[in-house]
Amino acid sequence: MNLYGLELCCPACGDDFAESTGELTCRGCGCRFPVVAGIPDLRIFPDPYIAMEDDRKKGAMLEARGDRETFSSLLDYYYSITSVVPPRHAQLYKRGLLAGPERAAAALELWESASGAAPGGRLLEIGCGTGPLLLAAARRGYQPAGVDIAFRWLVAAKKRLSEQGLKLPLVCACAEALPFRGEMFDRVALDSAIEMVADQPRTMREAHRVLAPNGRLFMATPNRFSLGPDPHIGVPAGGMWPKSWVAALARRQGAIPPARNLLWAKSLSRLIRGAGFTGARLDLPRLADAQLRNLSGGLRAAAALYGAAQKLPLTRPGLLLVGPLLHATARKQRIAEPN
Repeated sequence: MNLYGLELCCPACGDDFAESTGELTCRGCGCRFPVVAGIPDLRIFPDPYIAMEDDRKKGAMLEARGDRETFSSLLDYYYSITSVVPPRHAQLYKRGLLAGPERAAAALELWESASGAAPGGRLLEIGCGTGPLLLAAARRGYQPAGVDIAFRWLVAAKKRLSEQGLKLPLVCACAEALPFRGEMFDRVALDSAIEMVADQPRTMREAHRVLAPNGRLFMATPNRFSLGPDPHIGVPAGGMWPKSWVAALARRQGAIPPARNLLWAKSLSRLIRGAGFTGARLDLPRLADAQLRNLSGGLRAAAALYGAAQKLPLTRPGLLLVGPLLHATARKQRIAEPN
């Protein structure tokens, strides 16, 4: 199947698809996958938070509201039909989602600078969510495509992109089984996604497989040893809490415990190298203005101190240990041709 110029293949066996109304059938293994709201659902296992059919139903509900809602109001609607997200969390998450494109643009600039890679080329984002990085990448001259295991978020991404006049390939798939042939992309990005996947080493091997030789890997992930507010439950240093404590607090807040495996600087470097990437480099993020505007006065002051400390060479190692977010870049080495 060709989706806006992007060729898809079966995530189970890698063969071609035979297209028919409303679904894709693999010519090799016979697996059948639905196409809903123009988005192929090529998952081989479900999102940990919701069954596949329920996810598609929720996505269809969002799609049905798309013509009469803005992206912002569609988020309100989504959280109104999602009882496991407490209202306080919903407002916090919404502010973060609306600020996403500015934060994503800052991340792209940092990744490009750190890796020596110019903007442009085909970029795949694994775990694209509502598409802020896809939007920022399109504005910087990339040809972006997005994959996410959450069908409902892809419908929201479709709305966000359409408001900006963009139609980009969006595919519902597992990070551990990407429906693309090898070496298709010049850049692969995982922005706050690797901590949420079921199998991190397998995900990284898939990222390596679909990346072209000399292509660049772009990553950002919350730091397990951060002293700041936890990205999912909001408490200081939540990444260092035992998982049972995190789960108990999430339930007390009225939320589902996060399914995550947070990394720290050393484990992130080890994961990247283990997948075959070379030249791994860790960096500290720059906080975008939109992010700072969403913070309370105390947190904004702490963020200002963090930004000042980033400029001091002696504080960099300490910030990599306890800073809120880790950025990483690496390269897929070009195989030397035999003489």
